[in-house]
Amino acid sequence: MQAPLAGRVTTEPFRGAQHTVQNIRRLAVECQKRYSLRLLAEQIVGRLPSKDYLSEILAIYYWVLGNTRYANDPRNVELVRSPREVLARLEAVVPKLLEVARGTAKWRPSLDCDDLVTLLVGMFLCMGRHVQVLTVAFHDAFVNGVRQYSHVLIRVQEPRTGQWLVLDPVAAEDASGMLKRVKHVKIWPVA
Repeated sequence: MQAPLAGRVTTEPFRGAQHTVQNIRRLAVECQKRYSLRLLAEQIVGRLPSKDYLSEILAIYYWVLGNTRYANDPRNVELVRSPREVLARLEAVVPKLLEVARGTAKWRPSLDCDDLVTLLVGMFLCMGRHVQVLTVAFHDAFVNGVRQYSHVLIRVQEPRTGQWLVLDPVAAEDASGMLKRVKHVKIWPVA
């Protein structure tokens, strides 16, 4: 890993779901302290009524869906980008971060499921939400007795009702169809 990207990107061989989730948690928890991430989240939810937590969660989720695009990791590399890195890329392309929040940017970063999850976890932590990372297996595959997970998504707790919302930034509108194919889920708490 290059020194200028330290703390913003991990590029390692894939070592399993637990290692990936540890990177997601570390990068997202660190980035909840980034004021620019909080400002972006505030811009996204700024027109909503106070304490309309469900609308805040959905606004952030749909903003991420509308302003990013899915792309696979490099072959044999587990690339995880922090919200800080995604914001730096957005800020480099768009003169003002607020233009990104308004949706006027023409360019969208290409992120895979763990990058998208890391960005969402960081934004929800910035807004004071409880978040969990979910790893899912679509097949009953094991290597050396260890279940193999192939996808990552999140759950966010709505504070008023205590309900957990499952959000999958890759499946998006087809999340219910994707969830029907899941054979096993592991829940990982975040700060």
